[in-house]
Amino acid sequence: MNKQLLQTLFPNGYFNSAYHNESTELIIPINNEFFYISKQDISPREETLLTELLIKQPLTKKIGGHLWYDYLFNQAEIPTSPDYYRIIQIKIRKDSVNKKSWLTHFSKLFDSIVDSFFIDETSAILIEKRTSVSYSVQDIKAMLLTLESEFLIQTTAFIGQFYQISPEFITCFKEEKIIFNKFVYNYHPNDVFIFEDVALEYLTKKAIKESPLMTKLYPSTIFDKDTILMIKTLWNEKGNITSSAKKLYTHRNTLQYKLDKFSEQTGISLKNMTELTLCYLWVLSL
Repeated sequence: MNKQLLQTLFPNGYFNSAYHNESTELIIPINNEFFYISKQDISPREETLLTELLIKQPLTKKIGGHLWYDYLFNQAEIPTSPDYYRIIQIKIRKDSVNKKSWLTHFSKLFDSIVDSFFIDETSAILIEKRTSVSYSVQDIKAMLLTLESEFLIQTTAFIGQFYQISPEFITCFKEEKIIFNKFVYNYHPNDVFIFEDVALEYLTKKAIKESPLMTKLYPSTIFDKDTILMIKTLWNEKGNITSSAKKLYTHRNTLQYKLDKFSEQTGISLKNMTELTLCYLWVLSL
């Protein structure tokens, strides 16, 4: 059935490129778009016929459409495949009227993006099929920086692992989504992070918080917001003062002064990796 015929048969219906799960509407996928019909405008018999004939189609025919949204969020079935896919989650720092165009351009920079869509005003998802072309974190970061200069849109990205389609795919995606939402604002605009970057904090925070030895190791009064950010940045940069200063948007000498002052006040040297590691583990409990 083509779009024109659908619109003729159901004049109150409308097309939308985005998928929104509405219980009051029947949603028909067609040509990488979705046709929405109010269930009040059709009879139960019409709803059944449309569902059987137009909605319950093999998802392999719609792999490039937003039915991936239905697979990820609404437990829709999808055929198994020997291919591997990974989820790239994007957070736009500020809503923009150009965000859809930005997402289209970003998708085209990859060799094989099978789908991309926004799930809310500032969060988007891309599904990448693994091919012989491999993109590193630095490659994707360079893409984001290139697009920022064109669209004036700053983003942060979380790159998931490649998995085959299986029940575990959704389980892993759900955990990756939790990780993304938990850590995205720990990173600066146009940063790209992966599970390995946050695994220590994600996997150990609860154990650290429940340890009397760790929670009593340092007085909490010495760790204000700026100090915590400094510790986390130093840890992420492996103690390198120059790169840490860049991440903190401050001069190297200014960061050096803050480290010396913190050492004088507390007796803790954040230039020592052992003490930096303990401080980092401690702030994880906050």
